[in-house]
Amino acid sequence: MSNIQWMYGDEPKSLPDDWKEKIQSMFLNETGEEYTLESLSNLPIPKWSGNMLLINQEEYPAPESIVGVLWALPHEINGVRIAAFVLDAEYQSSGWGGKAWQHLIEISRAAGKSTIQLEVKAENTRAQEFYKARGLGVVRHLPHYYKSGIGYEMKGPL
Repeated sequence: MSNIQWMYGDEPKSLPDDWKEKIQSMFLNETGEEYTLESLSNLPIPKWSGNMLLINQEEYPAPESIVGVLWALPHEINGVRIAAFVLDAEYQSSGWGGKAWQHLIEISRAAGKSTIQLEVKAENTRAQEFYKARGLGVVRHLPHYYKSGIGYEMKGPL
């Protein structure tokens, strides 16, 4: 896996449609969440160093080279919000998510941010454990947030 690395990503709206289709498929396969190309394009993700794609260099620049996404954005005065975080199953539990998380924490702190938040499906206990291990807790239940049911807002310090 030495040819795998996190790279700064462009804004979702600037990605080619075939890359968006790969990301759309990854979300559906790994989280059950359905995005349209339009909804991916309209995510308010800025071009900044908290916006990353996990790329398999051997496949680049083909859409298949994308094996992970972390899209985050500055939120409120002192916070960061993760809008999307997913890895292909093959790359889960191998440290790639933790590396992206640590990078996001470092650049967010350097930008003067102090909190991080996200939304997660209630049934996605694996993701919740990842976030809890990093200091986040459920602060609000979100009925009907996801098409498939309840979600949680999780928040914590950076």
